[in-house]
Amino acid sequence: MRMRRQAAMYLDTAIESLTLAIELFNRPSPTARDHAVPMLLGHSFEMLLKSIIFQARGTVRDKGDELTHSLGRCIGIAADDLHVLSSDERALLSALKQDRDCATHDSIVMSEQLLWVHMRSGITVARRLLRDQLHLDLSELLPGRVIPVSTEPPHQLQALVEEELATVAALLAPGTRRGPDARARLRPLLSLDGAATGRVDPPTENEVARAEAALRKGAEWQRILPGLATLSISPVAPGGDAQEVVLRVGKAAEAIPVRKARRDEEALAYRSMDPFEEYAGKLTKFGEKLGLTQQQGYALIEHLAIKDDDAAYFCRRTKNGNVQYQGLSARAYDLGRKALEGGVDVADITRRYHESRSRKGAARRAMP
Repeated sequence: MRMRRQAAMYLDTAIESLTLAIELFNRPSPTARDHAVPMLLGHSFEMLLKSIIFQARGTVRDKGDELTHSLGRCIGIAADDLHVLSSDERALLSALKQDRDCATHDSIVMSEQLLWVHMRSGITVARRLLRDQLHLDLSELLPGRVIPVSTEPPHQLQALVEEELATVAALLAPGTRRGPDARARLRPLLSLDGAATGRVDPPTENEVARAEAALRKGAEWQRILPGLATLSISPVAPGGDAQEVVLRVGKAAEAIPVRKARRDEEALAYRSMDPFEEYAGKLTKFGEKLGLTQQQGYALIEHLAIKDDDAAYFCRRTKNGNVQYQGLSARAYDLGRKALEGGVDVADITRRYHESRSRKGAARRAMP
């Protein structure tokens, strides 16, 4: 397969960042290790996914965007549009994205085993993507001698979680004054927990504080981190590397049912991301982002009933019922793009949109 030049450049960068992530993981010094490894591993996957997306589409920008896709957008395209990521792999990369964001903007601390699980399962995903999508062998791009090896690889994720939380509990013991250290260890656990249930952004300080408060009260960890209760560590197929692992998202019989919290509902450990961030798209810019006029964008929103889709549209009103804020999520743009690719008649829906507005306007004017 002939690789596009830009895709090859993204791939080269991905392998360089992966090599540095492994080098930092393997080095004896702990300096910045917890932060640098997720940052470089996250950058590696962003570049790898961009290579795959560019090879398939010839672009890594949405119409109207000046910047290339973020890691989160790359994960969404790879999983939902190109279908090259499994649900397990998506959960792992979403957790990695959250850890990278926490490492960039806050502080995180991981145990040796937890960091190894992220690093080793990340390499498993990278190897499969390279083989299946780009027809390349990771061993030909990266010397086998640099692959991270653990002297005590974990086999039970729940046992690992319990060890981590025991450490957190010790840091939260009365009189220790180690709250910041405890929160730094909680963040990667909350990231992995949220990724298992579909969250894509790092835990907020309020979410971390709620988890901390629940631990102080002695709540069961399965209720604080219900997503983690559905995860397990599994070995690769026979014939693979003895220390290679994958994370599986399962529904164990003892796992607590998990669902997304309603907007008016408090969640124990975390809630969905800030609506002002999740629904940041302006309705006035919807058409422009899709290569349409503003009015055509409005018509497409009405045609697709986007305002009836809670995952695509958010509206906050004042007590008097007036619109205070309204915005669109990435799902709205995905729905719009798929409709255009499916051949929706833009001229027809725009005509019907204007006719509908005219009828509503006439009805309002006729009211006494």
